Amino acid sequence: MDYAGKFPREEMNVLKLEHTQRVVENARRIMEGEKFPEALRGLGETAAWLHDVGRFQQFTQYHTFSDRVSVNHALLSCSVVLQLGWLDDRTAIDRNRVLQAIEFHNMKEVPGGLSEEESLLVHLVRDADKLDIFTVLDQAIATDYLPSHPEVYWGLPFAARPSEGIVEAIAQGRSIDYKEIKSFADFVFIQLGWCNGGLHFAESSRIALERKVVQTRGDYLCSILPNDQDLVRKACGYAEEALKRRCGYGA
Repeated sequence: MDYAGKFPREEMNVLKLEHTQRVVENARRIMEGEKFPEALRGLGETAAWLHDVGRFQQFTQYHTFSDRVSVNHALLSCSVVLQLGWLDDRTAIDRNRVLQAIEFHNMKEVPGGLSEEESLLVHLVRDADKLDIFTVLDQAIATDYLPSHPEVYWGLPFAARPSEGIVEAIAQGRSIDYKEIKSFADFVFIQLGWCNGGLHFAESSRIALERKVVQTRGDYLCSILPNDQDLVRKACGYAEEALKRRCGYGA
């Protein structure tokens, strides 16, 4: 992406570019697995490439990727896309579809009233993004990056007990209220919650199962929270079963 090259090649900007490239690959696989209409595939890939383009300006100006203390990066991405005219050659309908997919990718819930085509593109980018957020945490676990980088998980206590209330939310497929997140384990449970209701497409759940996202998180949390293994395994069990149901395994 030529645009990213205009910004300092700081570690966080490099990581964000790599994230974007993987999101595009995830989107391509989802579109193939879900047999997306050919007319939407180009739009889907474009939205995946552009969904986080505002992150580079965000980090340069605010030195953080936290929307809570800076700006909504999805809206900033839309602004950058419009300012640079990257969608000027598209029809108004297609331009708006891409911008919606960018704007809604980080919302807690998808707004109602979307057309079938709009909904497909919005959920495509949301799923592809979440699948790579799984990957980013997998890499951090594998390299033992997390204990010395609390900024990744909002500065929360690393070895604190997980919340039983959040485990119940995972079991019921309810959205987890970020105000309830009190520990690193709770932070990880957000991703387990995505496994039960947070991934829209069956292909996305198949990818999550294939990549063993639940097992990786369960094993890691059990290693740092030996006294809370039962609670961790309970949460992981709900998440794994939900992924299998979504794929039709064991039905």
